[in-house]
Amino acid sequence: MTVPRFPLLAGVVLAVLAVGLSGEAAAQATPGARAAGLKRLTLVVNDIDKSLDFYQRIGLVKASEKTATGADGIYGGAELPLTADSTHSRVVVLGGDDQSLALVWYDRPSLPSARGNLLGVGTGDVIVGIVVPDLEGAYARLNQIGTRFPLPPGRFTAADGTPASGRHLYAYDPDGRMVEVIQLDARK
Repeated sequence: MTVPRFPLLAGVVLAVLAVGLSGEAAAQATPGARAAGLKRLTLVVNDIDKSLDFYQRIGLVKASEKTATGADGIYGGAELPLTADSTHSRVVVLGGDDQSLALVWYDRPSLPSARGNLLGVGTGDVIVGIVVPDLEGAYARLNQIGTRFPLPPGRFTAADGTPASGRHLYAYDPDGRMVEVIQLDARK
């Protein structure tokens, strides 16, 4: 498998900034309009304790947690097309009010995976990008739990011509999702 040598997150961040800028232009053209923004990314996980440990080792901090039982009380039970009729859920939110990552787990019965290939990245997959102040520390903590890395940490320069640069690594989370961990260079 070939992994790109430039950071996927830098492109995503720049795309979000571009959307935000075009949203601002639209808001200026339409009085009272608001620009769109990303609030939360929610991941459905197989083992919430392993996933929680993984994301906390990267450096995310738990902000809230909720457990629910019963068909009407589980997270998204009435709205989401779950692949099983689960009766128990646990939701852990990492991060703050402005942006967060939520981990959602279902049990009794557990949900089967909706992904076919857990060893690669393909259409429909999500790549989670997380910026950290200490890439080597995150790498060491992830190594302690046997995390799979397709490549060792390396340098990057954004491929889109922006001045973003730094160090990054790719890692697979416990459910096989690709996570890009980034430490940006200090701006000069």
